[in-house]
This record gives sequence, structure tokens and C-alpha cells, in this order.
Amino acid sequence: MLAAAHVRGLRYFDRPALARNALFDPILGGLKWVLLLSGLILILLASRAVFLATATALLVLWSYRRVIRSDFFQERLLRRDFLVLRRRRPEMSDGEILFELTYRKHPRWGPELIEQMVRDYPTIESFARMLSRMEQGYRGFKGRGLSSR
Repeated sequence: MLAAAHVRGLRYFDRPALARNALFDPILGGLKWVLLLSGLILILLASRAVFLATATALLVLWSYRRVIRSDFFQERLLRRDFLVLRRRRPEMSDGEILFELTYRKHPRWGPELIEQMVRDYPTIESFARMLSRMEQGYRGFKGRGLSSR
């Protein structure tokens, strides 16, 4: 699972050739679930108490991760940082503050991409939603595929 997280975190052109296939991520996700469930079944066969403890711990950790990565929580964090920077530097515009906060967090994205995001999503709510999606590896909208001509 660690290798899967590493490969999924890479940009498309930095991935190995096998990982650029459209089916790679879904197959890897399915494999992850199969391994998780088979491990839980093995634990259950060994000890019911350990199974319950393990399943509870995994459920708590999964819930925690879902809350932390949620759009609502990310918006709340961005709004908090936005207000702190607004108090420290009141001469900055909203767009400059959003740019500054994002560039601090993701300098690899580059200023051009961040400036475009600020122009496209000028409010904190919309910007936080897109920022959250990009951090989770959002790759755009699903197309309809090739049209038959």
C-alpha cells in the first residue's frame, strides 16, 4: 500500500509507464481492498478479540482521515489562515492572500497555476473546495471518451 500511495502521488508524466494506464488506479484500489479484507479474515480466524480491536482501530483511523481531508474541514483551515494573514498584512487583497497561503503549502505547483486558481475561484469557499480536490489527486472531469466518426 505504501508503494501505491507513492505512485498515486506522482504527477502523470513522472509515473512509470505501467502506472499511466487508465485502469492502474482502479486495479490498485481493488487490490488494496482485497488484501485488507483477507488480512482481517486471517485475524478473525486467529482471534475474535484482536479482530474487533483491529477493525475498530482501522475504522477510527479511516474516519479521522475522511474528516481531515473533507472539503468542510479544509475550508475551515483555509479560512482560519486567511483571517490570520489578513490581520498581519491588511494591505493585501483577498487574491494575494489566497495566493500566498497556497504557495506556502504547495510551492511545486508554481505561481502561474496558483494565480489561475485564484482567478477561477475567487471566494474562500470555492478556492478551498478546488484546493482540497487538487490535494487529493483530482484529475479533472470524466470525458465521454472518443466519439465515433
